Amino acid sequence: MFLLAGLVSVSAEVVFAWRVVIAFACYGLALAHPGARRALRMLWRRLCSRWWMPLLSLLLTAIVGVQLWLFMWAPQNGHALDTSLGYLLLPICLVLCGRFLMKHPVSPLQWVVVGLAAVAVTVKLVATPELSWVTLVICIPYAVYFVVRQRFGLDGPIVFGWEIALMLPVAAAFLLTGAGPSSGSETVAMLAIGLASAAAMTLYLAASSLLTMPVFGLLGYVEPVLLVVVAMLLGERMQGADVFVYGILAVALTMLAVDGFRVARRTR
Repeated sequence: MFLLAGLVSVSAEVVFAWRVVIAFACYGLALAHPGARRALRMLWRRLCSRWWMPLLSLLLTAIVGVQLWLFMWAPQNGHALDTSLGYLLLPICLVLCGRFLMKHPVSPLQWVVVGLAAVAVTVKLVATPELSWVTLVICIPYAVYFVVRQRFGLDGPIVFGWEIALMLPVAAAFLLTGAGPSSGSETVAMLAIGLASAAAMTLYLAASSLLTMPVFGLLGYVEPVLLVVVAMLLGERMQGADVFVYGILAVALTMLAVDGFRVARRTR
């Protein structure tokens, strides 16, 4: 999605709108399954349980909506590496929020991984004194989004379908005011982005529910590494310190993979 968004000539707002419309259609098809309808009824009862729950749902929708739009806007406007740094900082925010706000346990090896990641981020910030607003908009509100979803029981996969439905008016406005795809290949790219968005975000949010917040946050280090690769493909270049930063992260990811393998063996 990140690569395609950077290659098409369609505006980020129109790409965002296609993502929302196609994802909404996918969730509409999913409602043919009784389990999805049951989950939607449970969500509706949850939203009606407190007068402020619909307002909280709107706030979460606004946060994730900005993230979806920014993910399409950044690669088109030379901020792919800033986006990568935002997702680099996000796991640290999630681990810390999970530990100190949700009281999730963190193993000693996971603390070592957090420490390595903190060193990498520190080197990055020292080498690049200016911290882009793109980075901050990703790492801080997104951490709040996941913690609040889990804290108030709004963390089921069907919840994202509900949030997508709430985004439809904004998506419709973007489609009405923006220019659509200019060729058949761009239309295919828009469809691919929309379908990938529905599948990926559902799996991402399911993982946030099934895993503890620290583990979910640590596994998030895979994404910024991949985003850096895409940024390189789009023509952005790393500075000398960035190579050192991602080298440290490669070590941290290896340690996390070994720890996950050991835990999986004990569980099995």
